[in-house]
Amino acid sequence: MQLVGNYLQLSKISHIYLYVLFLGFLSLWMSPFLVSLVTVLSAIYVFVNYKALFSKNIKRVVFVSFTILLISIVDAFLDGFSSIVSSKLLLLVGFVSILASSFILFEKKKGNLIYFTLAISLVVAVINVIALSNYFMNMDFYDELLLQSKSIPIPNMHHIHFGIINACVIAVLVGLIVTKKLNNRFQLKLTTFLTVIITISFHVLSSRTGLLSFYLGVVVSLVAYAFQKKSYKELILGFLMILTSLTMSYYFSNSFRNKIENSIQDYNSWGKGDEINFKSMAMRIEASKMCIQIIKNNPFGVGANAQESILQATYVKENTPLDIENRVGPHNQFLDFGVKYGWVGIILLIMFFISLIPVIQQSSFPLVAVITIIFISLFFESLLERQTGIFLFSFFIPLSVSLFKEEISHNYEKNMTSNSTSSL
Repeated sequence: MQLVGNYLQLSKISHIYLYVLFLGFLSLWMSPFLVSLVTVLSAIYVFVNYKALFSKNIKRVVFVSFTILLISIVDAFLDGFSSIVSSKLLLLVGFVSILASSFILFEKKKGNLIYFTLAISLVVAVINVIALSNYFMNMDFYDELLLQSKSIPIPNMHHIHFGIINACVIAVLVGLIVTKKLNNRFQLKLTTFLTVIITISFHVLSSRTGLLSFYLGVVVSLVAYAFQKKSYKELILGFLMILTSLTMSYYFSNSFRNKIENSIQDYNSWGKGDEINFKSMAMRIEASKMCIQIIKNNPFGVGANAQESILQATYVKENTPLDIENRVGPHNQFLDFGVKYGWVGIILLIMFFISLIPVIQQSSFPLVAVITIIFISLFFESLLERQTGIFLFSFFIPLSVSLFKEEISHNYEKNMTSNSTSSL
């Protein structure tokens, strides 16, 4: 009876934490304090359910994520717990807490995940409609800004993060439809409606990082889907749909077209001295060169505390053509980790994605899309350096794992049974 009581108590805690995590997601647009509070509660939830961390499916991922946290702790002890070092450490505590708690929670509450996913998608759709309305009311103004490497404002969120969230939500919603995970017509209609709203808004509002990550995620997942189904008809159809989507976006969306034109201007400025100023990608390439130089000279990293000062000193030493106001970081998580923690940081971040391979092998193509989206986005945005980036990184991978787990294995067994029957 005591075991039954303990199980019911843990089940009740998980049910409550599901609402807490939804509040955390909603608070990304409302209150950083509430996101921090949810992060603290997630750490408590992990502590209460610590035995689940040793599950076969997630123990590799959890081990690597804790190791990433460990190098930040070591850095803090070596350099002292300054405000910069402490903030970076707390962000990685949040990364591990949200990631581990999401893996545990979504595995326990699989029966609630469809409606949970639709709830967060509804939130994203509402934010899209608000931002889209603002864009259309000031379209000429924002279209001009896009030609200057500026962005369309998103309520209380960085536009790059919102683009990545949109990309992940679209991948998940389409995955639910294609894999027939939805339980009734209401879910199907709502999912289709949300997918259309978010996809249209995404092509108008999204940053280039979000768009590039999304389409590369789609391409990789299409290959996975074709391999899973042992048919390349879907692959060809998928590429035709991508081409159609991009063509329609270019001809019907001024903002999309202006992003393309700005990207061409950006590309043409590369390697042309002062022209790279105020060109976002050209500036990032210049910042990446500085970071690569720092990593070459400091293979074990310079620490979080010295990162910014050494980066600025390298700009001066390398005689950069960038104005002082444009001497920013690389917007690349791998290089950010490399500067702070050296090659160890880069290798651990790569190992995190390698540790997901066994999980991918037990899942279907939508998980491949989500992981690819997040992986690609790390080359253009340092997600682990901001609270919102931490949350979306740690949230969407576990959600996709639980939603789409065992789809490939099930289909494989079904195909094998079918083949055996045919041969008889």
